[in-house]
Amino acid sequence: MRYVYHLIDIGDALALVSVLVFLLRSHSRKFWALLVYVAWELISQVGVTTFDLLYNGAVVGPNASHDAVKWYARLYWANDVIVDLLRFLLVIGLMYRATSGPKRASVGRILSGIVAVALVLPFVLFPMFPMGPKAWIEGSWFNSTSELLNFGAAIMNLVLWGVLIADRKRDPQLAVVSIGLGVVVTGAAISYGLKVYIVSSAAVFIPNMFLMLTRLAGWSIWCRAFWPVQSRQPVLDPASGNAMPPA
Repeated sequence: MRYVYHLIDIGDALALVSVLVFLLRSHSRKFWALLVYVAWELISQVGVTTFDLLYNGAVVGPNASHDAVKWYARLYWANDVIVDLLRFLLVIGLMYRATSGPKRASVGRILSGIVAVALVLPFVLFPMFPMGPKAWIEGSWFNSTSELLNFGAAIMNLVLWGVLIADRKRDPQLAVVSIGLGVVVTGAAISYGLKVYIVSSAAVFIPNMFLMLTRLAGWSIWCRAFWPVQSRQPVLDPASGNAMPPA
């Protein structure tokens, strides 16, 4: 199963690189927040996967270390929360971008308040240090925080869809980006929720696989959103010099 994970990771990397290239070519200013998220997602995935491969090599070799396991868990969970926070902020940024008119300032204040609540809520709802303040934050806090952020992002993305549907002058590219983001955050929220009810370690691959496949699907939708469209130029008639429709 680990090899299947790495195979999907390769597909993730290819999709992220494609989105990054498309954004850098012609959409970096319009979707700069998405560019930041994609760049961080790509760099962090490469880093965590590399650490994972090195860690696995250490386990089967003579230099197996408990510290490697501990640091890999810390790296994985810390990056997971950072990525989920970036997704939440990305939804908020897209909502603000989709808002226009005199109500934009008030909507901006409301969105700022939502961001502040999302940043504080995990520290209020979930215990962090069950063994004292010097202990490392337990994995359940990261899992619960990631679930909360993705669930909140999924709800806010539904609101964003409503705003885009109601707007007759909506940006079709922004709508496709929102669809891809909705697939990513909804898949993540569902997978984290399923992990709570799975007792057997042998069945953990089900939510993990669901998470990875929905993530890949969302990034593929972004590739479709930014796929370069070749303009079809009219062809000149050599006899008359008039423009002819393209074949």
